[in-house]
Amino acid sequence: MTIKKGQDWGCLVAKPKDLHLVADDFEASYFLSQHLSVGGAPVEISILKSDLARSLGISGANVNKNEMLQTHFDVIETIFIGDGQTSVDRRLFLGHAFVQNGFATGAKVGVLNSSFVGKRNWAPRAHPNDGKFDVVEIEQSISIRQRLKAYSLMRSGSHLPHPKINYRQVVDYSADCINLPRLYIESKLVGTVVQCSFKIMPDAAVLYW
Repeated sequence: MTIKKGQDWGCLVAKPKDLHLVADDFEASYFLSQHLSVGGAPVEISILKSDLARSLGISGANVNKNEMLQTHFDVIETIFIGDGQTSVDRRLFLGHAFVQNGFATGAKVGVLNSSFVGKRNWAPRAHPNDGKFDVVEIEQSISIRQRLKAYSLMRSGSHLPHPKINYRQVVDYSADCINLPRLYIESKLVGTVVQCSFKIMPDAAVLYW
């Protein structure tokens, strides 16, 4: 069930006997991509070190407990075609993806299920279980100076509003790939893409902390 503003999120439950452990958010993405189908049963996992955990005030799962915090998370599905390929690829992730031409130049799009990426608060209104994801679009025309200032302000989430940064919450999104941008999922390079779209999968994962 998607979370509503002001509601408590998660509950303490007995630690599952066959809980699948992953090291980090990227490994969680790989596991979900292999085991979660559209319309299928939610996948249960535990992430030892995760940016997602910051929304809970922790750094990751503590598996040395008899009781764990159970939280339902939305999953984001991305469908893309790599440069030089004709087949469609599919990846799932819990945290974030970026479609970009460069760090300090070119257009950059963040697709986020939670607000933080490292120490930067990219999407101040994001929640991992609200039935939507957040899109942050940095326009190509933004100057290097403005871009670096915005990156600095992201530590406090005060980079918005900005005339060159568009922010919205959606359930699906298609990225502009005309300049052959690179796709990153959970901070790992996937490759250069010619097409790339995203769609929310509500309540598709159950995480234990």
